[in-house]
Amino acid sequence: MLDNDHVKHIVGKEAEYLAFRELEKYPELGVAFAIKGVKGYHYEPTSGEANYAGIANEIGVKRESIVIPFQEHTATVAVYDDAVHEFKATDGLVTAKRGVTLCTKVADCISLLIYDPVHHAIGNIHSGWRGTLQKIALNGVRKMVEEFNSKPADLICVICPSIRQDHFEVDRDVYEEFRQTFPQIIEEITIQHGDKYNIDTVRCNAWMLEKAGVNTENIIDCGLCTVCHADLINSYRGNIDSQKQWRNLALIWLKD
Repeated sequence: MLDNDHVKHIVGKEAEYLAFRELEKYPELGVAFAIKGVKGYHYEPTSGEANYAGIANEIGVKRESIVIPFQEHTATVAVYDDAVHEFKATDGLVTAKRGVTLCTKVADCISLLIYDPVHHAIGNIHSGWRGTLQKIALNGVRKMVEEFNSKPADLICVICPSIRQDHFEVDRDVYEEFRQTFPQIIEEITIQHGDKYNIDTVRCNAWMLEKAGVNTENIIDCGLCTVCHADLINSYRGNIDSQKQWRNLALIWLKD
């Protein structure tokens, strides 16, 4: 089980997911991170038409309410409304509509789940290492400020399970990109061993949120590494020899 001070591991009849303790005090909000399912149930890695009925049933949302953008490691954050239902080359969604379940699919990348309890708006941001370099976390906060008059200090952000520094090893070229993008914290986020570098992308995203004005105490890192827990959480690097690379689902919704 993956329970800790921030996370509750829930095993249902049709799917498994993580709930986040700090967000349970908001009865109008729903949040879940769907992991490897019971009885061999997994989430299709590529098809936008995959059957998500299992997790939908477990968390009490309608399957048709789940909105999944076509993620391409961009810095684009879009607003969900009644006019647009298909989001190409988009890696973040925000909305204030009730009954809409924003979803991102990840294996080792970071999903950031954001809630504004004052204006009742939500965001779901896919921030892989490429998205981190493009500072999509900042775009997510800015979009909520622009669209819903959110104040960054009011926002609550959960950092979902992702690859952690011990396992995110890169070559010099990627390290240089991080050095140029995050010069202020490059020493803090880097461990060098020979010609390889381990980068802390979780810290990069938390730092960006702080710089955007989110209070440190409202940035909740679940503390779970997908690679370390590849037996329970879908992980690209943790399951590199697998024939299929499955995905986890990060979901957030405002209840009707």
